[in-house]
Amino acid sequence: MAGTPLPASLKKQMQKAIAKHHDMTNEMKNEVLDIISGSIDKHTMPDGVNYENASRLIKETLDKQYGAQWHCAIGKGFSFDVTSQNGTLCYGFYQGEMAILVFKC
Repeated sequence: MAGTPLPASLKKQMQKAIAKHHDMTNEMKNEVLDIISGSIDKHTMPDGVNYENASRLIKETLDKQYGAQWHCAIGKGFSFDVTSQNGTLCYGFYQGEMAILVFKC
């Protein structure tokens, strides 16, 4: 329905990153999802999200917090097959269609 406002609960849910698959502890997953949400929000401009700067900020923050060699990919419509350290893979979505992959090698 065009013109119908989104329910408040749906709006609130779309402002957080949601993990589709992870092998992290719940505490680490929640911290990583908070970092993802904050980084994307920081690099959202009126003409869209600057994926490169957002992914760089996510990577640098995770490197500082959990040690070096984190990788981050942000985009729409991609698949992946990666090898990561146990307990460091997180694949999720932000605002429904933006996919985020973070992992440590």
